Amino acid sequence: MTDVYVPPRSTALLVVGSVASIALVILAIIGNFLILVALYRNPHLRNSTNIYIAALAVTDLLNACIPGTLFASTMVMGRLMFSLTACRLSGFLVHFLTYVSMATMTLTAVNRYVRVVKPQHYKKMFSQRNSLLMLGGLWLLIALLSLSPKVVGVGEFNFDPAKSICAYTFKSQGVEIGLTLVIVLILVIFCLSLVCFCYYHVSKTIREHNAGILTSLSDVSVQEINLSKVLFILVFAFALCWLPAFGLIFVIRVIRKKIPHALGVVVPFLFQMSSAVNPFIYGALSPPFKRAFRRLLTLRGAYRNAHAPKNAVAPKPLEAVKSGALVNSRGATPGINTRSPAASV
Repeated sequence: MTDVYVPPRSTALLVVGSVASIALVILAIIGNFLILVALYRNPHLRNSTNIYIAALAVTDLLNACIPGTLFASTMVMGRLMFSLTACRLSGFLVHFLTYVSMATMTLTAVNRYVRVVKPQHYKKMFSQRNSLLMLGGLWLLIALLSLSPKVVGVGEFNFDPAKSICAYTFKSQGVEIGLTLVIVLILVIFCLSLVCFCYYHVSKTIREHNAGILTSLSDVSVQEINLSKVLFILVFAFALCWLPAFGLIFVIRVIRKKIPHALGVVVPFLFQMSSAVNPFIYGALSPPFKRAFRRLLTLRGAYRNAHAPKNAVAPKPLEAVKSGALVNSRGATPGINTRSPAASV
């Protein structure tokens, strides 16, 4: 690693890039930390699906703390401020966290598909133990995939001045193009196709249930349906950030090798933006997370959450809400709008 300085920048790019990169890191760290604290303190949020939400929050938090901090410091100072060892660690995490986020999103979509479309298999397939085992195996496999170019001696983690991050550099263009195509085929085309398939059938099943065609969702709660909607929007926001980033990476690696710095830094900016936006989606669209964030930010109810009873009341079944069977003394379902039992994803 010889060149540790970024190319010359205009004053406007220096100021905007520095402020934006620091702001994204701060927002991502605070937001994803709040998600993890909310999941830890609230027994109502401890279920197998939220294991995947916690996993995504961990990846986003790591992305902000190490690659994000390296990127922000480089944008501010105009040179790599980390050691070679830290640069290599950051380079590994850039690739590992990118791939593992996409794979975890895909596994979450499969979780929603089984929960809504094949609910009779859900408890067996996605128990907390099985969910942890699937995540652990997936993360280990992707860690090996991320390290494989270095292990076989065809790639090395180095500082990329054009993008202001540490990432792989390859010994030959043929290897670089080949690995890029493999990643695009597996983690972009295949994963996004599977995600689209899962959420299409989730949405279709919910619409048919609301129309009275299906009754298979009688044991699926309103909260589960709303969570499916939130996770779909999360995937959509993720795709908005990552598809342009992968398009730029493909152009850089396959079509042209040199790009202007102002275009190169778009890639890490999109990576950091995807880590910062997730907590806002949970906070805006998920009522349980919204309540948990409000309590944490206002320091109200923290003691109550930490000491809440383990045997919390289970969410009300969707069928009971739809039929109006669960009513209070005034004839209304408490805390739930029975006019819209399940929002279509």
